[in-house]
Amino acid sequence: MGSVSSVIVAGGGGKRFGARKQFLDLSGVPVIKRTVLAFDSYPAIHQIIVVVPEEDISMTNDMLMGFKKVYAIVAGGKTRQASVWKGLQLIKDSEIALIHDGVRPLVSHSLIGKVIDGIKGFDACIPALPVADTIKQVKDGFVLKTIPRADVYTIQTPQAFNTSKIIAAHEMANKKRSIATDDSTLLEEYSADIRVVEGDPYNIKITHEVDMLLAEVIIKCHTG
Repeated sequence: MGSVSSVIVAGGGGKRFGARKQFLDLSGVPVIKRTVLAFDSYPAIHQIIVVVPEEDISMTNDMLMGFKKVYAIVAGGKTRQASVWKGLQLIKDSEIALIHDGVRPLVSHSLIGKVIDGIKGFDACIPALPVADTIKQVKDGFVLKTIPRADVYTIQTPQAFNTSKIIAAHEMANKKRSIATDDSTLLEEYSADIRVVEGDPYNIKITHEVDMLLAEVIIKCHTG
């Protein structure tokens, strides 16, 4: 296995949530600090780049003081994709790039290891969970059709990539001005081999207020 860097993306302004959720207190620890700790304490990772809003760089630097693997804290862009790109450009001498949502603070070492092991021989490896609910395509408040769920999955992070290939995919997307909410999507049009491994139902993304409550419960259950 080659060297591994991680880009943790937490550049959101919290407009929908009403607050910058990456800095909210989660059982006594800020969300972003919990997220970075999971990667900083994973032996195979040698470099971490954290992307946050420009005005929060100083605060984040103070918050992450003492984390040995944090190489840089940089300002994000206008979109998630732009923020990821800013982080990718700072990767140094890594064969594998992990890209992770900063607001998935419950990511486990088991899942990090699963995507790192899973990328061997492939261009990317992403964690996914099969969809349990019935899926319908809806437009203007009316059902258009039901989508078979047998081969439908929800995708999580961290996602592992061959570093040179994900950088090339972002460069091409920038030239074409194409937008994707998921980094592996940028590789799909290049016939890349993207392996899927089983995700973790506890690896939730803090999107709504109820997610903070759920995360609190998960932490309490896991700690006793």
